[in-house]
Amino acid sequence: MNKIVSDKTELDTFVNGVLVDTFSKIFKVNVNTGEYTVYKDDSLLGGDGLDDIRDIYSYIERLITDKIIYPEYATACRRFTNPEYVRKSIFSGERRIVQSYRRRTAEGDKWITLAVIAGDDCGPENPEVLYTWRESDSDAITLLDTLPTISSLYDKLLRINLTNNTFEPVIVDADEQERLVGGVINMYEWWAGYSKNGNVAAEDMGEFSALTKIGSLQKRFAEDPTPINFRYRRKVGDEYRWMQLQIAPSVEYSEENQIMLLSLKDIHDEYTAEMRSRQELIDNMNRDALTNLYNRLKFNADIENFEKSSGALFACLYIDVNGLHELNNLLGHQKGDDMLCCVARTLKSNFPDDRVYRIGGDEFVVLSIKQSGNSMAKTVDNVRRELLKDNYEISVGIATGECGENVEKIVAAAEYEMRNDKEMYYMRNGDRRRKRQMNEELEQMLVEKHDSEYFLNLIAHQFSGVYFVDLMSDTNRHIYTPDFFLKYLEEADDCFSVAVRIYVEKSVKSEYHDRFYEVLDYDKLDKKLRENETVQFAYQKTDGIWLNVRIREVDRQDNKKPETIWIFSEDVR
Repeated sequence: MNKIVSDKTELDTFVNGVLVDTFSKIFKVNVNTGEYTVYKDDSLLGGDGLDDIRDIYSYIERLITDKIIYPEYATACRRFTNPEYVRKSIFSGERRIVQSYRRRTAEGDKWITLAVIAGDDCGPENPEVLYTWRESDSDAITLLDTLPTISSLYDKLLRINLTNNTFEPVIVDADEQERLVGGVINMYEWWAGYSKNGNVAAEDMGEFSALTKIGSLQKRFAEDPTPINFRYRRKVGDEYRWMQLQIAPSVEYSEENQIMLLSLKDIHDEYTAEMRSRQELIDNMNRDALTNLYNRLKFNADIENFEKSSGALFACLYIDVNGLHELNNLLGHQKGDDMLCCVARTLKSNFPDDRVYRIGGDEFVVLSIKQSGNSMAKTVDNVRRELLKDNYEISVGIATGECGENVEKIVAAAEYEMRNDKEMYYMRNGDRRRKRQMNEELEQMLVEKHDSEYFLNLIAHQFSGVYFVDLMSDTNRHIYTPDFFLKYLEEADDCFSVAVRIYVEKSVKSEYHDRFYEVLDYDKLDKKLRENETVQFAYQKTDGIWLNVRIREVDRQDNKKPETIWIFSEDVR
């Protein structure tokens, strides 16, 4: 059944001449009182059985409470039951308020579009508007059907009008929808209240406030219609989470009517994961791979930052590890790496609040804005004592100044002091270095003069033991054999490898046993001697004395296992 009311008013003429064929149901409504007159009521939408209700706000509320409008759309539609909301929207210049929903009809479920339409002259003195209903068109239905998917992508979607500073919700949570239905439609006021209530992290407030100025947004989109994207931290429960805010022109956008879509998405988990990955990458770039200390790249960057600062006390400790080259040559690079890692750990534990760098092979630097030169010197004394427990020594230099001065000069001064300290170290330890060099020279003489037993007897006492060992027969020639080892040979029935095992089990610390057992496997030893000129390692006896053992090939006939020379000498560190 169609009900069409004809009056003499301009609004009635417009309805009868233009709108009557467009909509299935049309009410003329006084938004001040809620009273309505039925222009058209098409039974295609189904009879509501609510003809006794003459107040539009109560009428729509009954559609909701009787579940003619499906419950999931109740919150969105309830804003049309709020007189304050409708009046503020219309009287502030909003010419059209639209909401689509799904409802029950006699013919089954249908998508319906409800629109409140106001004329240009609508206002407090002329409060009449049209409430219109029609079946949603295919585009609207497609959009409505995609809303669940859109809802999964966005936490909030608003349609905002920059021209008249109003908005309407598309996707918001139920609690917020209730608040919006309460009449908050001024965009600037809503944004101001949103940030004032602590929803935006303090660190992001300045940028958020600048972004949400309506005048600035109007000007920005008039000049540049591309979307604005902004990340900020929003309070959710008891924590602040990263959100992605986007403001983009709607398909309805025009210079005269700046309709925008504002979307908000929680990106906290993926964004923080990305930031962690990025920070890990940056940190790895700034870290020394061996010691995990800061590297020279980070050192150079920090020096620039220190020079830009001013006023704070600045102290630099420059360190060089003594004996790394010799350790690498005698015991291998793994031992050298062990030394560097030990120095790094010791520096980091003693300077936990300062920046520690490895800037070169055996060079370390500590930069501090918390320690004076005297306090740093005291800490260095402790570092030296700890390193001596592992038989490691360092040369150091300390220089101080203020940030903002030429920091590079302070670092250069500390390096100069370190060089002086290193020179004094080698002067103090010259005899030890000469002894190490002499051991290497004597060893070469032994190899070159092995046929002259007289010569060997003259120089053998410089070593802890010298043995010519035939790997084929596992026997040795007695060139210089200490008394204790003669006893071991007697116990072993002159079998050299068995005698060495007795010596190892009685006199060598357990952590070095495997090194001996490996060279006593003559097949493996022979293979290594074929590949390298010398097999060597250091070990510590149970009495704490360090020794070196070096094994070299002396004579090889045909392809048989060779005669070798085993030289035991004091490990000079």
